[in-house]
Amino acid sequence: MSRKRSYVNEEISFGQLVRLTEDKNSRLHFIGIGGVSMYSLARIALNEGLIVSGSDREASERTVALSDLGARVFLGHSADNITEAELVIYTHAISADNPELVRAKELKIPCVTRAEYMGALMMKYRSRIGVSGTHGKSTVTAMLDCIFCCNDMMPTVLSGANLSSGEPFRIGEKELMIYEACEYKDSFLNFFPTVAIALNLELDHPDYFADIDALKESFVKAMSRATEFVLICGDDENLSSVSDRIRARVLTFGMSDANDYRYEIVGYKEIGFQFAVFKNRSFVGEFELNIPGEFNVANATAAIVTALEFGIDAVLIAERLASFQGIERRLQYIGKRQGRAVYYDYAHHPTEIAASVNALKMITRCPLTVIFKPHTFSRTKALWDKMCAALSLADYLILTDIYPARETPIEGITSKRLAEQIGNGAIYCPEEDVLIALDIYTRGAVVIMGAGDLLDIKNKVINEFE
Repeated sequence: MSRKRSYVNEEISFGQLVRLTEDKNSRLHFIGIGGVSMYSLARIALNEGLIVSGSDREASERTVALSDLGARVFLGHSADNITEAELVIYTHAISADNPELVRAKELKIPCVTRAEYMGALMMKYRSRIGVSGTHGKSTVTAMLDCIFCCNDMMPTVLSGANLSSGEPFRIGEKELMIYEACEYKDSFLNFFPTVAIALNLELDHPDYFADIDALKESFVKAMSRATEFVLICGDDENLSSVSDRIRARVLTFGMSDANDYRYEIVGYKEIGFQFAVFKNRSFVGEFELNIPGEFNVANATAAIVTALEFGIDAVLIAERLASFQGIERRLQYIGKRQGRAVYYDYAHHPTEIAASVNALKMITRCPLTVIFKPHTFSRTKALWDKMCAALSLADYLILTDIYPARETPIEGITSKRLAEQIGNGAIYCPEEDVLIALDIYTRGAVVIMGAGDLLDIKNKVINEFE
């Protein structure tokens, strides 16, 4: 089949794209090569023996690692960077006037999105498990990696966060690929899962999806691409409302008896849970999870059910799951500041914020200070009231300026106004004043929270008193 590309008048067939991912003479250029997903795809290409180049705004550990492995990495974007490329791969963060994309159009070099390239890449794998949902994708991908790698299947894995190896990918065999299937701009409609997982569904990415119905439609199309089965959370109202429209075999999991697989929490640990899983009311096994957050029991159940459907023994699954230590920036303990425990978390959607705050309150059993950087103006505007309600759960709240990502400011949508509406306990301050506000006006445990760039704040909070 042939698909037109967004920024070039050159066409490339899907078959040609697949061949370019396999041909060791292929010259691939990744715009934004230092990003998590692009870095992982470039690493896989290098491992396959392809010729890789790429560009990014600045040097990072990832760009240095790629250079060391033989990639030609340019710092800064320039039309001269892609003169030898046969295929250009770009992300949605790249604008249409990027000089490398403009030059590619002039040279008639085929350009594809990261998702289109990834869709072609996965065709060489016999089984393909795509993990989607508004929340929990990275965690479940990492749980599946933990379970399947110890069943001698050695999957190839593409995650949005670092796995136990310290890298966001694993290069394995061609039998199985496990990957995050992001919905933003319908990216997951470019993928070809044999198994599709939907953990939950809430309105997000309001800069692209007009409303929840548009997002539901996208999920229905994505889930219907699965050739073996679809696994959805039957307790999720939005997913349940569209399950009968999915053109694939659908299995459900959750806490209610109506699900094909049901889980039940049977015990609480200092950090973690003991829970049982049932299939059609028949006992499957008891499992132990040694990470915080009750929502992670649902995530773990999705991973368990997937592994069971692949024929992995419940005892082995339980053993592997008990060893799972979580992933970076998901309720991650990172150190102390003047005796105060400090955590690092990726939550940026109101549901995630509320779940993380509640989980940390259970762990720390003391007042909780949240340092939060809102992520994108459009999300903050669309979810304003829910954002206020979720952030109000903090005992103390420090709001820094909104992380714009790909967006321009929206009038009236500011962290200062958000703090004013939340009121008691909420402080707005520029990033350079966060430590002053933290030490003078707050107490208790601390969590640095958000999806944007929080590395400087994190390092200052935990390193100043080392």
